[in-house]
Amino acid sequence: LWPKIRYSMRRRPGIKCRFWGRSLCKAASVLGCLATSCCLYRGHARRHALWTRPGFCTGVAPGLTRSRSVQPRDINHCIVRAAHVTKSTADDAKACTLSPTEPSLLELLRVVIGTFGLYIASPVLSLADCSFVGRLSGTAQLAALGPGTSICDSSTYVLSCMAVATTSLYANTRARGQFFALQRVISDTLGMGLMAGVVHGFAIWQVAPCALRLLGVERAVFGPALAYTQVRAFGAPLAILTLVAQAVCLAERDATTPVVAVMISATINLFGDALLVPRYGAAGAALATVVAQGFGVIFLLQVLRRRQLEIAACSDVGPLGVAVRATPCLITAPLAGIRRRFLAVALPSSVAFVGKIIFMNSLTVAAAGLGTVALAAHQVSFMLFLFFCRAGDALGAAAQAFLPSTLSQKGDGAPTRRLLWRLTRFSFGWGLLNAGAAGLLPMFLGELFTRDQAVRAAVLGVAPLMGFGLLLHCTTLMLEGVLLASGRGPWLAKVYWFNSVVFVSGLVFASRFSPGLSLVWGAMVAFQVFRLSEFSTRVWADHWGHTQR
Repeated sequence: LWPKIRYSMRRRPGIKCRFWGRSLCKAASVLGCLATSCCLYRGHARRHALWTRPGFCTGVAPGLTRSRSVQPRDINHCIVRAAHVTKSTADDAKACTLSPTEPSLLELLRVVIGTFGLYIASPVLSLADCSFVGRLSGTAQLAALGPGTSICDSSTYVLSCMAVATTSLYANTRARGQFFALQRVISDTLGMGLMAGVVHGFAIWQVAPCALRLLGVERAVFGPALAYTQVRAFGAPLAILTLVAQAVCLAERDATTPVVAVMISATINLFGDALLVPRYGAAGAALATVVAQGFGVIFLLQVLRRRQLEIAACSDVGPLGVAVRATPCLITAPLAGIRRRFLAVALPSSVAFVGKIIFMNSLTVAAAGLGTVALAAHQVSFMLFLFFCRAGDALGAAAQAFLPSTLSQKGDGAPTRRLLWRLTRFSFGWGLLNAGAAGLLPMFLGELFTRDQAVRAAVLGVAPLMGFGLLLHCTTLMLEGVLLASGRGPWLAKVYWFNSVVFVSGLVFASRFSPGLSLVWGAMVAFQVFRLSEFSTRVWADHWGHTQR
């Protein structure tokens, strides 16, 4: 056939244009059919936004108007289209029910307290490891925990941006009622967490010797510290999977499941320390931590699998009536669209976390030049601050979980503004309790930290500054969660780096004229005030500025 076509094109040149025009049209038609088929069978959130919208093809769902806007008073009883289509049972239909857009004070308190308990579990377990190693293995093994824990926990903290991105992506998808795409969000985020954990563990294994040498670890401590770090590297995938799975639960406003998982891990860790530390020292503590993380991950994955099957019962009918798989995989390779949306939140958050770490470390560097007593007092105050600042992190996670349900509504944004005022009042009260506890602890229980009267006096001198900083920190972290839920991650990254450069430079310059521990903690309070003013101005412009205009 092809020789005949070439002969015809030579004899009649006009045939050439018509031939290629028809061929291109046919090729475009074939590619269009293939692309349509691909869209029909891939569970991407954006491609399935139409048929996963509440009430699609089944009339108007309860709690929705003809314009598809959610009625705030009826959202408590809103059951989406999937429960009607699949004719699911009452238990399955419960999974297809949208959460209330405006949480009550009791629900907000329950989520914040559960998240706070979840965040303080890691420092408490680290203290338990130190206690077992110090009592059963000697000073060298105890000293090995310091640099090893610093390397593992600091890098894991930077990767906690994956938890922020998971909470944002899952909460936004659920707020829009896209239950068909919600299954793939769970499996894709777990897949990205597993891949990031494998890379993270491999990097720790390779970099650990050089990092320990850079930290100036002595020869007697180097071997135990290296063993501890490399054993912990095997648990890096489990640690990142735990972060992602807990973020999914928090996006579902479920703080009970992560707390139960932490209790399981803590129990296994304590038993593991008692069995392994007398024999293997610091490496035994690391092995106990990895085993405990494994048990916690197994429990969380079982809960997520059950939740994924419940969501699948809400949407076993796909686009154009095509049946989809009723039992999706728990961990899958991420789709391109979900990966882009995930990284759009995760990358700016990681940059912001690095900016925080730089500023916090600069405080320790500034205190190191003030003498032994000032450095010891700063270490006690800084550990108290890091422990109690988890209360602000819990408020940020709660804001990311609750805010998308109001942002997805059409209208003038009144539900969002009401929720923001409620979160602000709650964060102020929560911050007062947190600051009071942190300020009174060294006053009445100072002997728990040190017996040196000079150090205790220095800690009491900066306790008011620490308490005031924690009060501002709670409201600031709540506003940071609001900005992350509103898609302001890139703006946050720029602001954090700008603040870090300004305050680190100012701290170095001011230390030449007025050295003292009060200057260090005064810089921390000024940093909180500066952040609070920036974040509140941005939130006000986003949610109140357009109404005034």
